[in-house]
Amino acid sequence: MKKLFAVLLIALMAVASVSAAPMNALDYIAENADRAFVTGKADYTIQAMMVSEPVDIYNELELVSYHVEDDGKSVILKGTIGEEWVTDISRVLSTYTHVDGTPLAAEDLTGNKDTFIDIRTIAEPDTNFALLVPADTVLEVHTAWGDILYTNASEAPHGEGDYLVCRNVDGQPDLSDVWVVNGAVFPSTYDMPE
Repeated sequence: MKKLFAVLLIALMAVASVSAAPMNALDYIAENADRAFVTGKADYTIQAMMVSEPVDIYNELELVSYHVEDDGKSVILKGTIGEEWVTDISRVLSTYTHVDGTPLAAEDLTGNKDTFIDIRTIAEPDTNFALLVPADTVLEVHTAWGDILYTNASEAPHGEGDYLVCRNVDGQPDLSDVWVVNGAVFPSTYDMPE
């Protein structure tokens, strides 16, 4: 009886894994392009920090771990709901300012290691397209930088669902560079349609 149960369980798991295979994001976009909308980065405040010794962080929205070194370029960002990720200092300097709107300098981060400082996004209205992916839909997204991301990973919060986002190039979506923005943070970090 135990053997029969084990065989049935393995068969059910195999069927479930086949039926649960995520759809490719580009196929989903093609089928749902009429629901995409123009958006852009909103004006919001997050935090940034460089480290003086190695540290590991975990992003509960992306379900990804990062190892951060004192390499002179890696910056830990802490988002609007406390999620953390790592990016390059050059991207931080081009995308964010001090809270008062004055430009950030590398020394603002390199001179304050191990301490989060408040930074503000440079709002960019109408620079992107976005498409809501309902919370019960899992898509596989192959990013331009070589990562594979998934929408609506079951272990993370998603609000109504995650969003596929890409650049707006002359009024057309640039599908060569599509990324995922978690639905729990999208409404506070991108402009929502009216």
